[in-house]
Amino acid sequence: MAVIQSCMFYVVGRFPGRGDAIKRLFRENENFHTICEDYGLCAEALKRWNESRSQDAPARRREYAELLEDLESEIRKFLDEFEEEELF
Repeated sequence: MAVIQSCMFYVVGRFPGRGDAIKRLFRENENFHTICEDYGLCAEALKRWNESRSQDAPARRREYAELLEDLESEIRKFLDEFEEEELF
């Protein structure tokens, strides 16, 4: 049994019902794999900034939230294209 990388928990959690496509793309597509890893790192950073009382925390939260949205958009695009190809 393969070890599931922690970034996969974030991605599968964000896109429920698409787990099989995510896992397959993660294994087979290097670009998707990298985006998932970036998503996991970003989600972890946002979590830390959400817990921070630093003066910089509000600005960092906004930055990481925007980055997370951008990464989600990229992941969604990969998933939509993959699932469309699977239909044919």
